[in-house]
Amino acid sequence: MDLSLIQGTISGLKVAGDIAKGLLELKTLSEVQGKVIELQSAILSAQGNALSANADQSAMVEEIRALKEEIARVKAWDTQKQRYKLVQPWSAGVAYALIESMSNSEPPHLICTNCYEIGRKSILNPVEDSQKWVHYACPVCKAQIPTGYRGGVTPQYAAD
Repeated sequence: MDLSLIQGTISGLKVAGDIAKGLLELKTLSEVQGKVIELQSAILSAQGNALSANADQSAMVEEIRALKEEIARVKAWDTQKQRYKLVQPWSAGVAYALIESMSNSEPPHLICTNCYEIGRKSILNPVEDSQKWVHYACPVCKAQIPTGYRGGVTPQYAAD
C-alpha cells in the first residue's frame, strides 16, 4: 500500500478541519462561500486518497489469497510426488510409477515425467496404434512412451 496515499488522506482531513474552524471567524457570505468551496475541495482530495488506498489494500488482499493458494498447491504436490519413483518400465522411455507401499490401495499406474516436473500429476493411458503396438500417452502434454509390445501391457508398482 502506498503510504503517501494514507498521508495524503490524513493531510487532507487536517486541512478540512482547519478550514472548518476558519469558517467560524468569517463575517461575510462571500468569505463563507469561498471557504466552503475550499473545504469541499479538501474533502474530495482526502476522499480520493482514501479510495485509492482502499483499492491498493484490496489488490494486496487478493494477491495474498492467490499466494496462499499457490503455497497450498505446492505443499500438496510435494506430499503427492513422494509417492512416485522414476522407473524405466520399457527400454524406450521412463515414467514415474506409484510406489506400492504408498499406494493407499490405488491401482498401479504411471505418470508423465514432463507433467511431474511442472508439479502436475497426469496418469499415462495405454493406447494401441493401427498395428496394435501399445504405447502410453499423456492426456495433458501428449508425451508418449512406446512399450515395444503388442496387446495388453499393465503398469507395475515401483519397488520401495
